[in-house]
Amino acid sequence: MSLSSRRRGLLLMAAGVAVLLGGAGALLLAQVVPSAWSRVRNPAVSIEADERAAGFEKALAAAIHQVRGPEPWAIAVDPDDLNDWLAQRWRPWAEFARDSIPDDLRGQPLEQVALAIEDEGTLLVMLSRQGRIDWCRLEVVGEPGSVGLAVTGVGAGALRLPVMLAGGLAGDLARLGDGLPAMPLADGRTVRLLDLAFQDGSIVLQCRTDPAAP
Repeated sequence: MSLSSRRRGLLLMAAGVAVLLGGAGALLLAQVVPSAWSRVRNPAVSIEADERAAGFEKALAAAIHQVRGPEPWAIAVDPDDLNDWLAQRWRPWAEFARDSIPDDLRGQPLEQVALAIEDEGTLLVMLSRQGRIDWCRLEVVGEPGSVGLAVTGVGAGALRLPVMLAGGLAGDLARLGDGLPAMPLADGRTVRLLDLAFQDGSIVLQCRTDPAAP
C-alpha cells in the first residue's frame, strides 16, 4: 500500500471514529436531566401533592365560573401549581371531561409534562418520555386579542436541536395558540382568552366572560 493510500485510509478511519464519538456524545447529552426539571418536578406521588392539585383545580374553576361584568379580568397561575395538577389530576380529569376536550389534546401525555418560566416572556415546556426529557421554549407573539405561541428553542436533555425540528408536543402546543380559545360554561356564558403572558414567574391569562345568548 502506498503512503498516500495509507494516509487516505487513516483519514477515513479517523472520520468514522469522529462520527461515532459525535453520535455517542449526542446520545449522552440527550440523557442529561435539565436542572429545571429536577427543580420543579418531584417524582414522588404524595397525598399532599394531590391535595394541592385539587385545591388549585377548585380555585381555577371558581375564577372561571365567577359572575362578572363585561370588563376583562386576569388571573395569574403559578407554574408549580399547574405542574402538581398535571401530574396528579390531568389524566382522570381528561377522562371525566372527555366530550369537552379535543381528541388531539386529550391524547397528549400531559401528566408527564412540567412547566417553568426561566426567562421573562418565555415558557419552558418539558416532557419525560423514553428515559429522557424533551423540551421546548415557547414565546407569546402577536398583539392582545390575536396572540399565538412561537417555538423559540427545542432539544432533548442538554442537547439543543434546530427549531425547525420542533414537532410532537411542541408543535401541538404552538398550534393550540393559533386563534385564542373560548370556553363555554354550563349556564350558557363563554369565557374567552384575550391575552397571555409569561411574566413575574407566572402564567398570566387575561379573559372576558361573555353573557349567555338571549
